[in-house]
Amino acid sequence: MKRILLIIPITLLLSACSLPFIGKRAGIQVTSDPQGTIQINQESSGLSPLNKSDLKAGEYSIKIIPQDPTLQSWESRVTLVGGTMTVVDRHLAVNPTQSHGFTLYFTKINRKEASEISITSLPNSVSVLIDGQPAGFTPTFNSSITSGSHTITFTAPGYQEKVITANVEAGHQLNIDVQLAAQSIEIPLDPAPTATPSASPTPTTKSGTITPLPPQATTSAVPKPYVEINSPEIGWLRVREDASASSSEIVKVNHGDKFPYIKTQSGWYQIEYETDTNGWISAAYAKLFE
Repeated sequence: MKRILLIIPITLLLSACSLPFIGKRAGIQVTSDPQGTIQINQESSGLSPLNKSDLKAGEYSIKIIPQDPTLQSWESRVTLVGGTMTVVDRHLAVNPTQSHGFTLYFTKINRKEASEISITSLPNSVSVLIDGQPAGFTPTFNSSITSGSHTITFTAPGYQEKVITANVEAGHQLNIDVQLAAQSIEIPLDPAPTATPSASPTPTTKSGTITPLPPQATTSAVPKPYVEINSPEIGWLRVREDASASSSEIVKVNHGDKFPYIKTQSGWYQIEYETDTNGWISAAYAKLFE
């Protein structure tokens, strides 16, 4: 009888337990929002949530087919490791950019008392916080993380923040493969004139989930030291109150804008985004000119 290593994501209702395994049997838990049909190696295994603990170790094809026909299916390959539980969690959407989720699994390492964590993501270069402390950008690897429960936070400009809580086990490497959902951005419509009895036409726009970005810098020269925003794929970047991805957002600044540089702290730049008004931006999406 072997104890299965159980990963505990924050979005799942799992409890720490010991499960009976014969030899090198492996387990998998699949959850989805909304509910869907689970296929393992193209064979139906029922509806989510699915929990199987009697599979042979090896590579499997996992597919989640939503019951709602307007949503897209999700499919991937996972490698199940004997004596461990692999967790797959997906939020299905009408298009791939809005879909998000993660896969967690363990691999054994030679150091029995040590613990490791390896993280990959879609998109790449996602900011990672472990227990609220900066841990770099994906892909990232940590060979000195302590065993036990940890909270991992993922943030990137233009994507929704994601938080996962999982156990790190001694003698094993915890592998996390996470996908973030793109954040909805308002595209202003062409102004439509509305006639008024005694005034010129008034432009109207359609509301969205994010207000249009206000200009925060001019194209005039900024004396050194200064920071230039470098977020071409999204076109903007969040400015936060403190040097933390969990800090409140103050405003958004535009790709290519330049701002006076104040100081650096734990992978964040403090800038003066308005006269005598400072904020923090991720150093991964900016260039410093000194």
